[in-house]
Amino acid sequence: MSSLWWVPSLVVFGTTALIIVGVVLAVKARRRRAIASGRIADTRPEPIEHLEVRAGQALVQADEAVRRGVEEHAFAAAQFGVDETAAFAAAIESARGRLSEAFELRQRLSDFTPDTDADRRAWSESILQACTNIESTLDEHTDAFVGRRSEERLAPERVASLRALRTQVEARIPDAVATLARLSKLYAPAAFADQRDAVTTATAQLAEADTALSRAESAVAATEPAVPALEKAEGACRDATTALDALARAEERLADADTELREAIVEAERALAEASELRDSSEIPDAAERIASGITELRRVLDTVSASTGPQTPLRSVDDIRFAQARLDDALASARSAQQRIDSARETLSGALFSATSHLDTAREFIAANRGRVGPDARTRLAEAERQLALAKAAGDPVEAVDIARRAARLAQDAGDLAHYDAGPRTAPIKRHS
Repeated sequence: MSSLWWVPSLVVFGTTALIIVGVVLAVKARRRRAIASGRIADTRPEPIEHLEVRAGQALVQADEAVRRGVEEHAFAAAQFGVDETAAFAAAIESARGRLSEAFELRQRLSDFTPDTDADRRAWSESILQACTNIESTLDEHTDAFVGRRSEERLAPERVASLRALRTQVEARIPDAVATLARLSKLYAPAAFADQRDAVTTATAQLAEADTALSRAESAVAATEPAVPALEKAEGACRDATTALDALARAEERLADADTELREAIVEAERALAEASELRDSSEIPDAAERIASGITELRRVLDTVSASTGPQTPLRSVDDIRFAQARLDDALASARSAQQRIDSARETLSGALFSATSHLDTAREFIAANRGRVGPDARTRLAEAERQLALAKAAGDPVEAVDIARRAARLAQDAGDLAHYDAGPRTAPIKRHS
């Protein structure tokens, strides 16, 4: 028998294998085309990573839907009255509640606690469902009023109204210029970095409003559609107002931070005096050493703040003092009695709430001003910071309340940092209205 007797068999089996592989690949290709065309459903579960990305995108869209709903309701209420827009207002409040719950689920997905695949999938699907409901509900209410407001017969009245609004906004520019001059003398640029372009932004938006209003007036005169131009003018006036409002609030926050800084220094000096007594009376060498280290660090921060000259960043100084004092409080925990810990927390609580609220307001305003650029992570941190601040205000135990307020402040700072990262450099173009 020939030594190559096996060759024909190999050829037969090889050919058969190639045919089978070809058939399998062809079937898979047809299935993919059928799924893509919608002729058949894909029964395979979506990868968890893809699901979480879609959930994050849905959160951004739902967050923007709520913001648009608030803006649309404001215009609708001004035109049609509070009574006729009451159902719209209720829908917005309901949407805010559902959005807060969705952000809380996103926070669970983002924290450091390991989650099961089942939990990750369930939470992502819940987020998607909630966001879909939010958008559809608000779209219904928005469409109803947009339809009413977009009637071309109202265009002449809207032109006149927007002209008056534009004039009112422009009248605020000189005060805003004066505000920036005051802030520049009193504070370092970093203290109001997000608002230093407020006048430039407002002026640019008013110029855009002028262009849109001119187009709207020409359209009205020619009996052509004027609503698109009017909507652009409304958006530009709104953005100009937002920039000027943010600047005014920044000045108020900085004045409050000045007051808070003085109180923080007094409180820190009092804490140092108490800490020195507890250090000297402590019978535990390790505890005394930790207290001494905390005293040294807080004293260093206070001396640095006191030695600072020229324009300041008061909120940053408050944060530095509060952080050093919090570390000292941790060192004092073993040396204080339960009552002393409670008394100390009561004294510290208002400052902790102030810091959390200040950072929340700053992050919230920046995200609102850059809504088209900020992704889900920053918004999730912001929502979680708001939730934590509410918990801190409701907590009955002052020690617990201080811890929660500090957590809220950290989350708000994280939200601001992430939002600035998403928004990109300050040289990015001014947002335009489509």
